[in-house]
Amino acid sequence: MVSRLIVTSRKDMAGRNIFSALGKLGFKEEGSFEGMPVLRKGDITAISTERGQVEAEHLDEYFSPEYYDYVFATRHRSESGIKTLTVHAPGNLTSEARIGGKPEELAIAHPCAMKVALLELRRQRDMLGLDYKVSLEATHHGPTSLKKPVLFVEVGSTEKEWNHTEAVEAVATAAVKAAENREDFPACLGAGGNHYAPRHTELVFNTSYAMGHIIPGYAIDALKFEVFRQAVKKSRAEFVYLDWKGIKILDYCSRLSMPVKKGRLMSGGDSRELDIDMKLFSEAEKVGGRLIKKLKKKLEMERDETGEAKKAFSEEISEKELMQAALEDLKRRYVVEVEGEELLLGSSAFSPEKAKALGVKPGPDFSILAGGKSIEVYGKTINPEMVTSNRVKRVRVSWKWLTWLRQNV
Repeated sequence: MVSRLIVTSRKDMAGRNIFSALGKLGFKEEGSFEGMPVLRKGDITAISTERGQVEAEHLDEYFSPEYYDYVFATRHRSESGIKTLTVHAPGNLTSEARIGGKPEELAIAHPCAMKVALLELRRQRDMLGLDYKVSLEATHHGPTSLKKPVLFVEVGSTEKEWNHTEAVEAVATAAVKAAENREDFPACLGAGGNHYAPRHTELVFNTSYAMGHIIPGYAIDALKFEVFRQAVKKSRAEFVYLDWKGIKILDYCSRLSMPVKKGRLMSGGDSRELDIDMKLFSEAEKVGGRLIKKLKKKLEMERDETGEAKKAFSEEISEKELMQAALEDLKRRYVVEVEGEELLLGSSAFSPEKAKALGVKPGPDFSILAGGKSIEVYGKTINPEMVTSNRVKRVRVSWKWLTWLRQNV
């Protein structure tokens, strides 16, 4: 029989509360560990260690031969104070090991159990109406040397949340679901993005894939190849799902012949690539207009290493709908014309050089002119038109969309 171990810590306020909450989920006392009762339900055991959880490297001495993996249920701490329910694999991606574990050592991840825990946290949040963000986290802290797979399920980010009964019970339930898991999902390694890994979380929520270790963008510069190799092996990764920044990651993947997927979710649904003019779309993205912002919520994007859009995918948006939105956003920012095979984007801007040539001194007068109002300089009126430069940006567009553009500009 495969057995699982849920680990909490007496040093951790949330951990103590989670341990107590397990009693409501059918766990019964059976034996003791480090002076505290051991709780059991079926083939799942729960303990409360006297050590901090990030330092619990000693558990293999007592449980490794018997138990398949460790599910740590604990607190999440963040200076932002955002209410969170999170899941992550432990490990130290760089030479720093400030919160337990060894430098440049990663624990064995359990992507399938992590996926189950994350889905259960979301279900609990929605069912209980909790105002909490549910997400994966990037790989961080100890323990790193345990011989069995490890995952953390956490509640945060302040003492208020650590004592929030419903949130604590949600984590306890998710930890049990993770320990009960027998499902097997294809797994990948995450790279890029920020600590809370929104793109990687979305992948787990919306596809059949599970996620193991996640290497955030801020750790990539210091990441060594051998640590990357560890992350791949200890995640049982079939491919790397890369948020758009990460040239070093692409090199490491090439060295291991590891497939890379970027941008588009592998949902297996009806999402299709949109045959749009990507240069025009990119210009509209830079403008930041409301129409494109609204439609982007329904898009899946593939980007290059600079963040430039390369492909767009959608299950429900048409090419013309997206192009029309892009054109309208550009019209709000520029004077738009078509000349030959190019889209001309005209704009006007305050010219400090022209203002100085007319005797205007840098300072408040610059701001007044840039704001569209006239000023007096040595008895002479200087109006905004006199210190304005006209600029035209030329964007070469595809033949497919030229006729449409001429009809709609």
